[in-house]
Amino acid sequence: MNKKPGLLFVVSLLAIIILAASFNMNFGGNAPIHLPAGVNPDNVLYVCPIGSESAWGQFSTALHAVGKYVWLFFAFMVLVLMFSWGWALYQNLLKDKFSADAYKNPWDLTKLVFWGAVIVFVLYMTPNYFRRVEIRGHGTDWVLCENTSEGARVVRPGSVNLPSK
Repeated sequence: MNKKPGLLFVVSLLAIIILAASFNMNFGGNAPIHLPAGVNPDNVLYVCPIGSESAWGQFSTALHAVGKYVWLFFAFMVLVLMFSWGWALYQNLLKDKFSADAYKNPWDLTKLVFWGAVIVFVLYMTPNYFRRVEIRGHGTDWVLCENTSEGARVVRPGSVNLPSK
């Protein structure tokens, strides 16, 4: 079973805090945008301009500059993992008996590479990457947001497109 429930709680709480902060969620909330009479709230979208002043956005932009080298490093690490697992298997086949000690280092390296890849991917793909939209007639970057978000604007759904990547 789970030997460290406190660690699981802290990791879950940290994930919730990061997601809430990334999507500008707060407990107080701003005043919602009031639509003119006769406008159906189901026929509008709310968009906000992307602010590049966040530390996460700046770090992600810097990581995109060296992204090719980061992915090259992870490809190299996957090759090292394959050789490591292959060598452990070869050692067990030579002895003609199973030894769990041969797999200790490959397993530790596998966990390190997996969680390293997850962390780098999260840092590389900011929440704005998945919320970004293009609005016809506006050259600035926009993200979908709530009507209580700071700087929210109302647009018709027909004028919003997913960005071309």
